[in-house]
Amino acid sequence: MRDFLIINSEKDTAGRNILQRIIENYKFTKTEKTFDSLPVYSYDNVLLASSEQEVINVGAELDLAFESNDIRYIFVSKHRAESQIPSLTAHFTGNFSSNDFGGNPAEISKYSPSILKNYLLALNSLMDELPKQYSITLEATHHGPTALRRPSMFVELGSSPEQWQDEKAALCIAKALMATLRTDRQYEKCAIALGGTHYPEKFNRLILETDIALGVIVPKYALESINENLLSQMLEKSEDKITIAVLDKKGLGKNKTRISELVSTFGLEILKV
Repeated sequence: MRDFLIINSEKDTAGRNILQRIIENYKFTKTEKTFDSLPVYSYDNVLLASSEQEVINVGAELDLAFESNDIRYIFVSKHRAESQIPSLTAHFTGNFSSNDFGGNPAEISKYSPSILKNYLLALNSLMDELPKQYSITLEATHHGPTALRRPSMFVELGSSPEQWQDEKAALCIAKALMATLRTDRQYEKCAIALGGTHYPEKFNRLILETDIALGVIVPKYALESINENLLSQMLEKSEDKITIAVLDKKGLGKNKTRISELVSTFGLEILKV
């Protein structure tokens, strides 16, 4: 079974909330190890750690502190949106152009489609335990960190300070995460997804209702930046082999022909939704 590190920022209310629910409900014990001078906890194949800085800015120090080549990183944090819609979100990290929010420009992080799918399925199975107003959604790939040596994923609670402190929602995230990190289930059909909005409803349905796992999601607003280099990174940095490009046929805009031709040059099967 693979090892995992769940990490939050001490500056992040939602991240602290989620980490506390995990510690309270599972048999984690404090180890002698620290990260950023803060204690590291352990239980089975999972470690818990905190950082003094915002998690989008965590870099090589994380790789240096945790030596296992088989470890995967799960960042737990707040989700902020002007809509303030109560949401539980998950996404991979990467910058398609500039690096205004951490990481390097035009760099995609390492990632695991299977882990994301397992988490969304686990979270969806807990809908009856969630406060009724919450939605569960993927987000498009965005922000840092981008240069970590191991696969990573962001799991977020939002979208306003009221939700960041919601212990019931944080407990559902904790349960879904622990269920996810205890399974090695992997998927043969793995895809990148292009087009649509930042909160892609079509791709949500695809990941929940089919046997396809999704990796990097490129929203319509970022398509102009997609080139051969970025597409190569999307394929090379996936832990699972990417064989499909899912295209939102109504959400590609003026880039429809160019993107279709580009993914075809990589030999990917095209699935239009």
